[in-house]
Amino acid sequence: MNNPWQLSLRLLLWKKARRKLNRSTLVSVAGIAAGSAVLVLTLSILNGFEWQVWDSLATFEEPAVLLPISPRADPVSAAAGLAGAGVRSRPYAERKLVVQSGEDYRLVMARIVPDLDARKAAFGDAIIQELPYAPARFPAIIGSLLADRLGLLPGDELHLISPLDIALTALSPPRIVATVQAIFEVGMLNFDEAYVFVDFATAEALIPRLASYSGLSVDRIDNDGPGLPGQLSEDEWSLRTWETNHADLLAAMRMEKLGSTVVLFLIILVASFNATSTMVMSVMEKYREIGILRSLGASRRFIRTMFLRQGLIIGLVGVGLGVGLGTMVVLLQTTYPFIPGPAGLTTDGVLPMDLRWPDLAVVAVGALALNLAAGWYPARYAVAIEPAQAVNYEK
Repeated sequence: MNNPWQLSLRLLLWKKARRKLNRSTLVSVAGIAAGSAVLVLTLSILNGFEWQVWDSLATFEEPAVLLPISPRADPVSAAAGLAGAGVRSRPYAERKLVVQSGEDYRLVMARIVPDLDARKAAFGDAIIQELPYAPARFPAIIGSLLADRLGLLPGDELHLISPLDIALTALSPPRIVATVQAIFEVGMLNFDEAYVFVDFATAEALIPRLASYSGLSVDRIDNDGPGLPGQLSEDEWSLRTWETNHADLLAAMRMEKLGSTVVLFLIILVASFNATSTMVMSVMEKYREIGILRSLGASRRFIRTMFLRQGLIIGLVGVGLGVGLGTMVVLLQTTYPFIPGPAGLTTDGVLPMDLRWPDLAVVAVGALALNLAAGWYPARYAVAIEPAQAVNYEK
């Protein structure tokens, strides 16, 4: 007697033309292939945007920042303790400032760093314009949108104003004239419009009480838990990373990916329903033949296995074609970019794609499981056929 694989393949063929696939089978395979390909492409696009956001955040934000939450917190002693533990730290501060160019004013967040040239080097390709020579006494790095709003170019001057530090006896808040050293473009959130980078020499000339707002920028702290290293007190210091700063954004991207995966799996589910209908029709067309098999000694388990493997065959072919097509498109896009990205969301104008093998495994296993489940009802229907009744059945 033929094995279940051979009989499963024969049940997918026309009763008159054994070498011609049933059209319903072709539709089922095409639906599963389309759903699998779309799911692979969608997950790759979401991964690409997620990677782009993470890369921009990692470029813009410090790996970790220690901020004082108590008057007892001493940055000098904390830095010494971190150095003893092998953690490199740097001074860090942020302040709200007003920038002025001509008659235009903008409220921005000033990120104060010890070395502006090192910060510019960390931006890398995000620096789109810069001075080819050494800047003036008070240099600054600003975002591209802020530069457009104020009509500034590298080498232009802008006024930095600190309204929070106005004295009771003064008529106006302190201000200095800074020089635009470079312009960066991160291309996400409002970083390009709301941030200005200055060094501590510039900030100290503008902000008399800068020390009371300072913290420590540190490299990634490898600790047993999410807390602080043992030499720092949680009553004095607060640890902040770019992940915690943008936890809502990262959680929203994960939920979007999960929701898209569930919705797109519905395409494969609908195609699996079509495969179920195809196999039910196959049982009806081969009703007598199944009865003859039962009369010749085929067990119920043999009949059940035959139809379950029929669903598996449809799934293997459909998922193989779909995953293969989706993977090929992603590899072509990453090697030879030909699909443009949405304007304003990508820095290079190319649709980002990131192919991850765990996602391919989820698509393949999930789609095959759905198609294997699609063969359960036809298999149950075929097992219920009585041999005596089927042999005498007239089509």
